[in-house]
Amino acid sequence: MPARVDRPAPLNPDVGDKQMTQLIAGLALIALAAILGFYGAQLARTGLTEISGESTQVADATSRPYVFVQNARLEIPHEPSVPVRVSFDLRNTGTMAVSGFFKDFTYYFSTDPEQRAFLYGDAAESMFSLAPSELQGAYFFPSFVMSSEKLAALNAGAARLFFYAKGQYEDDQGNTYDLPFAQMYHPAVNGNLVICPDDISFK
Repeated sequence: MPARVDRPAPLNPDVGDKQMTQLIAGLALIALAAILGFYGAQLARTGLTEISGESTQVADATSRPYVFVQNARLEIPHEPSVPVRVSFDLRNTGTMAVSGFFKDFTYYFSTDPEQRAFLYGDAAESMFSLAPSELQGAYFFPSFVMSSEKLAALNAGAARLFFYAKGQYEDDQGNTYDLPFAQMYHPAVNGNLVICPDDISFK
């Protein structure tokens, strides 16, 4: 009896076309997923989010202004009848331009070592504007005259001298930030002014 040989069934053209169509569709879906995955990663890195077809730009936490006071100095004139002058620098280390103001610049000479709260006086606003990375000099001209007796009391620790003001600045998007100015006399530092400690308050 001759051996039986199983012959492969003839290919059905319709079935072959259908399989080829499914293969092409599958490859297309894989390619589309890869493209969407790539661009999805790009969008995530640039801070753009998309939900239900609506896109919003996520604010970069570093895209804001940072303005601070530095190099505050008390300038005491040689003439005994001329008031002192306070000079300082304003620096914007952020990435946005700002406009701002100081108001109610006040000085207070205190001989009470226990006094911790001080009131603001009334004084006009002083405006400023700063570009990103800009440094700007500023001055405060109080009417305080430093006599030799007052200077001796300050240097001996028998008195304290404060300079303070309310400050605020605003960025291009309308966000506002407080910028208080609070300095006090110190005989042992260059410029004779230091930032007031936390237990000192102004109101």
